Amino acid sequence: MLAALLMAYVALFRPAVIERVVEEGVGAVVGPDRYSPCESTNGITRCFTRRSLATATTTVCAIQSPAFASSTLVAGGVKFNTSSTTATIVEIARSATAFATTTSITRAALAANATPFVVASTSAVTELESPAWVFDPGQWLVVSMQGGAGTFSPTGFCQATFEVIN
Repeated sequence: MLAALLMAYVALFRPAVIERVVEEGVGAVVGPDRYSPCESTNGITRCFTRRSLATATTTVCAIQSPAFASSTLVAGGVKFNTSSTTATIVEIARSATAFATTTSITRAALAANATPFVVASTSAVTELESPAWVFDPGQWLVVSMQGGAGTFSPTGFCQATFEVIN
């Protein structure tokens, strides 16, 4: 009888158990697609842009480099699904505006109806030259088409990857 009373006493007066659940987001990404234009890993920031080509103009693409810091062009280029019905010259350049090709990075001749991927490549420079692939904050990577007849109505895309210089 004493054991039963002791158990009843403990059952009535035992302290309540309080559990605290803390939920934290871990920032996981499901799948390969991410939609932030810039991402940082271990202090290195890269910014990514891809856009469709413009039509009825000689400036078919312009991508602005990061406005918050100088950067280097890691990779870039333009893919033509349709280009021009006449032979043309494609130029990829760095510029202070979206409508000029001030510092040439690459020039390529395209045959009529060609559908290439033109890569923004650079050649070696001397110590006194400013490399074409180094962009001041907010400069533009510009793709232009020249030659042929009339304006251009290409389809396709251009893309660029910039690495921020901290």
